Amino acid sequence: MRNWRTWLYVGFSAFVALVCLARPLSDDFDRYIYEALVRGKHESVERIYPLIKHESPRAEASSVLDSAEHLAQLEPLYAIRPLYIEIISIVNLWLPIQRSINLVSAFSLFGMALVLAIWTKKPLYCALLVTTAAIVDIGRMGTPDALSALFVIAGFWLLERNQIGHGILLLLASVWVRTDNLLVVFAALVWLTLTRKTLPSYAILLAAVSGASVAFINHMAGNYGWLILLRYSFIGGKYPAQIVPHLSVREYVLAVLHGAVPMIPQVAPWMLLGLVAWRSRSTDRALLLTIASAAAAHFALFPSPEGRYFVWAYLLVGAAFIRAVTRESKLPSYPGRQVETLRVRKAFLRAQG
Repeated sequence: MRNWRTWLYVGFSAFVALVCLARPLSDDFDRYIYEALVRGKHESVERIYPLIKHESPRAEASSVLDSAEHLAQLEPLYAIRPLYIEIISIVNLWLPIQRSINLVSAFSLFGMALVLAIWTKKPLYCALLVTTAAIVDIGRMGTPDALSALFVIAGFWLLERNQIGHGILLLLASVWVRTDNLLVVFAALVWLTLTRKTLPSYAILLAAVSGASVAFINHMAGNYGWLILLRYSFIGGKYPAQIVPHLSVREYVLAVLHGAVPMIPQVAPWMLLGLVAWRSRSTDRALLLTIASAAAAHFALFPSPEGRYFVWAYLLVGAAFIRAVTRESKLPSYPGRQVETLRVRKAFLRAQG
């Protein structure tokens, strides 16, 4: 990849990342709760609340963020991203908190672009992939989705290169960025076991470690649990601490349907790319099944229509598609074939006189 196209792609990716850094999404609510968590390491919630509340029109207009007490009740829903929060805190040593949040997202987008180019060796195709709306948006958001996608994509790239230990390590670390990446880890371990790249006993041990990590993170954050998160996010409820952890079948089905209707148009183009990759490159079918199963499980547990939760899947499918449509049709090289090629060349030269 050491040519002018590669350097042009690196420069282009850096430019896109800088644009994301300079123009973050202004109506993003989550970024202000993450700021509160970073500030909360050294300040009380009573001191933090007026700063967060009056920092932006989005926070001002929020009826949920109406008191310091309710801000404190929101924090456990976000505190389950400890690695993301810690990275922001480190960057905050040099930059303001909101600028630090922007930098983490933009830099993660740039990192994803580099991993994709190294993986596929097709800078032009990767440039088109990275600049799709769903991908660029997470580079502008104040959420852990870009950093999470970087960990997941880099992890699968290493697994594809048979660097199993390093790939698994990155996937396990991704759980500390987003705990719902546990589903990705489980799907990847099943894939590695079925393809005999790891022992079943080792996969079970790693699954236990990742599950224990999520349990520990939830305990330390004081998380409310899946039922309350589902009701708060998709069914109704103003303050999470006041929600009763109950869910009927009807409520769940309605939540899934409400999420699926706007989600299908977003997913359809990526499903098309995945189907093309499935038909064109059989060696990627196990990977595509792994991606699909993890994404389906995520939607079943968290039926959100927001595409940011699936950017990692979009990019992995995109990488598989690029490799499928640009695969080389060269025949394998072996001594017998080399001899045959020399004979054909000699015959051709004799025919030319």
